[in-house]
Amino acid sequence: MIVVDNNSVDGSVEYLGPLFPSVQFIRNDRNLGFAKANNQALAVCRGEYVLFLNPDTLVPEDCLQECLSFIKEQSSAGALGVRMLDGRGRFLPESKRSFPSPWVSFWKLVGFSSLFPKSRMFNRYALGYLDEHVNHSVDVLAGAFMLVKKELLLQIQGFDESYFLYGEDIDLSYRIKKAGFENFYFSGTCIIHFKGESSNDAALSRVKHFYTAMQVFVQKHYRSGPAKIFSIFLTLAIALRGLFSALTRLLKPVLLPIIDGVLVWLSLQFMRMLWVSEIRNGKGFGVAFLPYALPAFSLWFVLSAAFTGSYDKRYRSSKTLLSLAFAVVSTLAVYSLLPENIRFSRGVILWGGIIGAFLIFLLRQFLLYRRNPLFVREEDAQTIVVATETEYTEVKQLLETAIVDQQLLGRVSPRDDDRNALCGLKDLQSLIKNFAINRIIFCAGELSLSRILLLAGSFQKRNIRFLFHAHGSGSIVGSQTLAPGATIVTPFIDYRITHPYQRRMKRVVDMVLSLFFILTIPFHFLLHPRPAALIRSVFRVLRGSKTWIGYALPDNSLPIIKSGIISSFGKTENVPQNLLQKADKLYAKNYDWWQDLVVSFKNYRTLGKNEY
Repeated sequence: MIVVDNNSVDGSVEYLGPLFPSVQFIRNDRNLGFAKANNQALAVCRGEYVLFLNPDTLVPEDCLQECLSFIKEQSSAGALGVRMLDGRGRFLPESKRSFPSPWVSFWKLVGFSSLFPKSRMFNRYALGYLDEHVNHSVDVLAGAFMLVKKELLLQIQGFDESYFLYGEDIDLSYRIKKAGFENFYFSGTCIIHFKGESSNDAALSRVKHFYTAMQVFVQKHYRSGPAKIFSIFLTLAIALRGLFSALTRLLKPVLLPIIDGVLVWLSLQFMRMLWVSEIRNGKGFGVAFLPYALPAFSLWFVLSAAFTGSYDKRYRSSKTLLSLAFAVVSTLAVYSLLPENIRFSRGVILWGGIIGAFLIFLLRQFLLYRRNPLFVREEDAQTIVVATETEYTEVKQLLETAIVDQQLLGRVSPRDDDRNALCGLKDLQSLIKNFAINRIIFCAGELSLSRILLLAGSFQKRNIRFLFHAHGSGSIVGSQTLAPGATIVTPFIDYRITHPYQRRMKRVVDMVLSLFFILTIPFHFLLHPRPAALIRSVFRVLRGSKTWIGYALPDNSLPIIKSGIISSFGKTENVPQNLLQKADKLYAKNYDWWQDLVVSFKNYRTLGKNEY
């Protein structure tokens, strides 16, 4: 087994090396791309067959044995791929594909392959008309799992290093066929492929790499006759599709704010017309600024809602209601500051904002009901663990150590006669239906990964997220695209307080609070028990030597922040140390700048208590 590390920055090699001394690690000082990295490993391979395997895959116990048995029976076989499932147990169509010939690519680019997924004509690229449970000779295999004869690889000189990311598996499959061998799709086993989880490139960068790879393939293999002419149009279509994908990815993060802004603008327009018709008896406001004012106020409304956390990934109804209320009040406050000659109606702003906020809240609830991927309410997740008692204890300890917010309903046993479990596997379907389970943690140990993959495939229509734990591995893995948050759950935590945005906002909150306390100094001599200490704290925060909210205890394992005036826990007297340690971890892991405001005002009378 050979692992090529393409300049990762998460300490992978240092962590994995001692755990797997038999594995050969090749570490690059820069990202060489998929093709070059695989060729590096190929150069030191000694086996008769070579398996190229992506790191974001789970391979069952009997997979290699089944694949080798099959490929050795096929005299014409050059390479073999398997049936792949995503992190939700759904079949991945790229498991078997056709070459992107001009017409095949054209139907895919115009979207007909999605409209007619089973059509031999329109979806030839993904071979949607071929049964996923039957073995086939196909054109293209996925580089995520590609078993190839080494002799053949040396003959065709491995991967083409002109490709950096994407397309290299299509090119290799093409040259295998050109050398007179067959590529076989083998359905006798399957793997989980989390699809793209090992790449941390920005979304736009991945789009660029994909369509650049398609252009390289077209220009390399379609260079004569009618194909050459068509390749010009295909190249143009690929470029346009790449531009469309890039624009789509750019707009997706701001799609919800845009929709909210439109709803507020429509609400303000409705109230304007209603006010003129019913209150002013058809007489207009006579303000030239009005056509520009309503869009401007809609924009301000959305910005105010965003500032107070309305678009945070972790959705809470109460938090959304508070942010919308703040948006209404702040919009009304801005209106009141306008010069008298350009004001038109406080009632339009107030009631239009209230109606807009109500529509936005209804939209959130509708999206939540439809399980729309724009946001997910994590606290509603019902999680079960399929495990033995020992494995279940491992999972609970791991989740607790990693400070992951998981509400475990209980344990499902691999055996049907286990009286200490919620149920056995035979009653799993019924449990999922009756308790609205939407997350399952499978433990691979007594229950084989082969059996787990069969179970996962049977739930693919239930919108369930799967995570996987191997006994003794110290980790839980799952798909980032399906389970918001970290892809891997380990004691090594992704602390939000280290994110650049949150660090900037923490400093902004420190400055804003300090300025607020300075502007309201007279009130503190009436309300605060130690006003002088509070003022000293203000200047320490302004100088940057302190932060308003810090850790309760010194802990070298947590990200470094400045010493706090108070802790996120508030009062720390007579509080057990283990509870304070957990509170500090939760604060660092789930940090959001608005929490500093809440904690500061909630513990106002203790601010500066320990300042001398």
